[in-house]
Amino acid sequence: MAAHQVDAMEREELKLVGFSITESLNHVLESKIVGALREGLQQRMDEIENPKGTGIYLIQIYPQDGHWTPDVPFQHVIAFEVTSIDKIPYGMIAHTVPSGRFIKIIHKGDESQIGATYDFINHTYGERPIDIEYWSDIHTLDSEDSQIDIYIPA
Repeated sequence: MAAHQVDAMEREELKLVGFSITESLNHVLESKIVGALREGLQQRMDEIENPKGTGIYLIQIYPQDGHWTPDVPFQHVIAFEVTSIDKIPYGMIAHTVPSGRFIKIIHKGDESQIGATYDFINHTYGERPIDIEYWSDIHTLDSEDSQIDIYIPA
């Protein structure tokens, strides 16, 4: 696993269509629900109008009271980016991440090792309201050649 910071960057508004759950990190890791949802989303890709690419985003929206722990539920959005939000398929949601300044950190290697990258992020940047992960190909996430782009507010 290797993680490194890329310069801060401006990101445009991110329009997403997909699934949302509110669960603790520990429950997500134990149940592997995010993996199941991204596989289900991939299978329903053709139902989403106005897709912008084939990569999938994971948006993690943390509680704003400053009392987050791995046992505290928070919102997870697993979604495809779209150019515009029109019709939302049954059982899915729309979510928009406002434009802003973000730091891009790249996790290289097997997804199961991403905890070390988040340890680096948490130690270096501390608490934040949101994390954005981008998986360009969910079928390579268990490979040492995998790359996950992580964006955090700057």
